[in-house]
Amino acid sequence: MASYNLSPELRDLIDLAREMLDTEIFLHRRTDVPTQGLLIDDYTFRTGKNVIAFSSSQLGMLKDFVIAKQCLILLARGIAAKNNRYRVLSFENQTALAGARQIYLDTLKDENTRKMEMWRKKQLIFELFLLFHETLSELPLTILANIVIAKQYPVMRNAQVYSLLKGSMRDMHDLVPVKDFIPQRYFVLHNGMFYARDMLMAYILSEYKLNPVINIPELQRFRNLDVKEMMTHRWSRSIWYHTKVIGDAMSNILKLSVNYDFEREIDPDYFLAVYECCVDIVNRWLVMMAMQDWYT
Repeated sequence: MASYNLSPELRDLIDLAREMLDTEIFLHRRTDVPTQGLLIDDYTFRTGKNVIAFSSSQLGMLKDFVIAKQCLILLARGIAAKNNRYRVLSFENQTALAGARQIYLDTLKDENTRKMEMWRKKQLIFELFLLFHETLSELPLTILANIVIAKQYPVMRNAQVYSLLKGSMRDMHDLVPVKDFIPQRYFVLHNGMFYARDMLMAYILSEYKLNPVINIPELQRFRNLDVKEMMTHRWSRSIWYHTKVIGDAMSNILKLSVNYDFEREIDPDYFLAVYECCVDIVNRWLVMMAMQDWYT
């Protein structure tokens, strides 16, 4: 394994993962890797090896944070697999059909998409179905990895806060360019998951600036509004208002799932519990979004 000037804390974590999983971990620095890093693990992709890639633009503790986050995700998946508990969020013909049918019905109800050409609707159904599959496959365990870092690796705190702030701005605006071409419901639900992440991490890290109503410009207008004002017609038509309402609800659900002592000593049972928390988050969010029949 190349050195890449890793911090002692990260080296210890990688050594721990290699020992617990009895496997080698390969690190790769590449120019085409997203800023959040990339994990290609054998447990999910059956590649025969575990690779963590990070952006060549990242240096110092920011690089270490990105690698540590992916390493913790690897540990959770690996320990779950060793206990025959790991399951990849997937779908079959019947479940995909249920999701496609619901998205299609929503395109008929929403004024943005009601008159859309059929070929565009078909493309939209496919893209939205896969978008939520990807987010639900990755986000919950990423949230939990961030919690573990916050509790177990405080040396990475500054890099973590910086990464979360940048990531929040990116994630909350991913769908903005197409918000007028998709049913509002899906913009709100997708952003609501990232809103919930940011609210939880703001609480855990005691970082007020991570709160989305502070960090996200479109949500800042709701910062000092009371409930009566927010229920007025003016705000009730705002897609960002609905994002806040749904995001607050998803944040409350998230707190119910993250019911574990993340400060306890790390061992295999620790990572199995982290994975079980992930499963609980996915199941609760699927029920809330009425998508429990979409995936298996």
